[in-house]
Amino acid sequence: MKPIIIIILLLIALSGFSQPDETSVSIVTDRPSFSASSRTVPHKSLQIEAGFSMDVFNAKNSQDFKTSEQSFPTPMIRWGAFKGVEFRLFNTFLRKKTEDPTVPVEDRNSYGFGNLIVGTKINITKEKGVRPEIAVLSHLIFPTGHPDVRLFDELEFDILFSLSHRLFDKFSLGCNLGWASVADSKNGDGIYSLILEYGISDKFSAFIEGFGFLVDMNSGTFELDGGISYLLKPHMQFDIAGGRGFTTNSYFLSFGFSILFAQLY
Repeated sequence: MKPIIIIILLLIALSGFSQPDETSVSIVTDRPSFSASSRTVPHKSLQIEAGFSMDVFNAKNSQDFKTSEQSFPTPMIRWGAFKGVEFRLFNTFLRKKTEDPTVPVEDRNSYGFGNLIVGTKINITKEKGVRPEIAVLSHLIFPTGHPDVRLFDELEFDILFSLSHRLFDKFSLGCNLGWASVADSKNGDGIYSLILEYGISDKFSAFIEGFGFLVDMNSGTFELDGGISYLLKPHMQFDIAGGRGFTTNSYFLSFGFSILFAQLY
């Protein structure tokens, strides 16, 4: 836990060199929810979102075994290259643990970097009347990292549409719909999510969300999560979230910190 505390303190210290105009700029993150926001990072700005997550997959029957995965520091770097266009870079260090009795004890823990992900988010429309704000995201997922912990062994691709609309003064609704290529899937996997957000106060906000995949565009998975975020400053956010996978018999917990360096040049 010490490394994540050091990183958070370092980012807070660095934020003093580039503080945005608090009356005009406020951070909007893609974490801690599964859903990606429809908002892009402001032009000429850099945003870093980092955190820790833990996923545990429980045994469904006597033939299965418990596995867990921890990721740290899950950094996502987002750069506002143009107005309404951002570039994205993501990687994480993973630890996987299994209780599979057929695996030698010395091999039940694996460590290493996961897949390198490079992508973009482009704002298509702003919210106006009944029209939602819409953005499109796309990523290339490279077969880098340690083979025992990375998720993909071949170059993969995804595309995602993000929509959001304010319902009432404090409520907003968002959804993601997309598709991802998967090497061992003939048709790829569909991606979906639906998120309801509530502004508790100027500092606190909460969300509840359902999401999942259509594996090979056929059988579906479903997971439910929720969380809270806190604005330490308009350009700095803490968050915590947790949830459960119903079809995967899993649960997960995450917490993190995000910071916006606005108008760097």
